[in-house]
Amino acid sequence: MPHTDEELAEIQRQFAARRRRQIILMVPVVLLIVFGFALRAGVDFDRFGIHRAWAGPVFLILILAAVAYSFVNWRCPACNVYLGRALSLRFCPRCGTELK
Repeated sequence: MPHTDEELAEIQRQFAARRRRQIILMVPVVLLIVFGFALRAGVDFDRFGIHRAWAGPVFLILILAAVAYSFVNWRCPACNVYLGRALSLRFCPRCGTELK
């Protein structure tokens, strides 16, 4: 179903906001990944007030929360289908709506 110009502008605005949130989400995820590698390497986080016994479960919970948020956020504003891993989509792969 074709969209009116106003509907298309709103869809594109929503897509831009969702894309921005996805990009912002990358910052803490990258920091969490670095933290995870440091944890695996045996870095002592006790001096930062992070007990090693809690670091692993907290790391896992935060990563799972980021993945869940991404799965909910990164959807086509027109048809609500998950958009996959690409951030530079021009069209929705399912409904064909122009996103940019």
